[in-house]
Amino acid sequence: MALLSKFYKTIEGQIDSMLNQAGITNAPVPIESIAKSQGVQVVAYDLGNEISGVLVIDEGSGTIGYNQDHPPVRQRFTIGHELGHYMLHVPRNKSKELFVDKDFIVKFRSQKPYTQTEIRHEQEANAFAAAILMPKTFIIKEARNPKYANYSETKLIEELAKVFDVSVQAMTYRFADINLFS
Repeated sequence: MALLSKFYKTIEGQIDSMLNQAGITNAPVPIESIAKSQGVQVVAYDLGNEISGVLVIDEGSGTIGYNQDHPPVRQRFTIGHELGHYMLHVPRNKSKELFVDKDFIVKFRSQKPYTQTEIRHEQEANAFAAAILMPKTFIIKEARNPKYANYSETKLIEELAKVFDVSVQAMTYRFADINLFS
């Protein structure tokens, strides 16, 4: 968790700046538009059951493919995750690169040992996706809405997940990462 907390602090300002420049001040964040504004194409694909998304770099141009059969909240997170790889892990002079992301549980059931760098890159891409889809400032602003005054933490997370168009699981992790209730 320490890596993610430190990482979130590093990218929060960058993401806030990116969203401000795009004129985005409320949830849900239009992640496809953000990706396109960064010069990345976004395309739905039939990727089978195990693959959530891919990032293909060809001659320096990026294309994010997401699984068209996954639920919309999963598709949004996948686009954010692949955009995270693009923004954080692809050297700008790289002509060819491929990132293939399977569901997290499948990835770690695989027989292939993952390097510490690969694990860190996956954690960073997940943290980037969470931070861009659920910006801390947006969560705090929304959570202060008086209509949530009598909500339990669980009910608040469920309602904010709807507002931010993310899964309850993603919002739960984000709450933990930003220590909203501490």
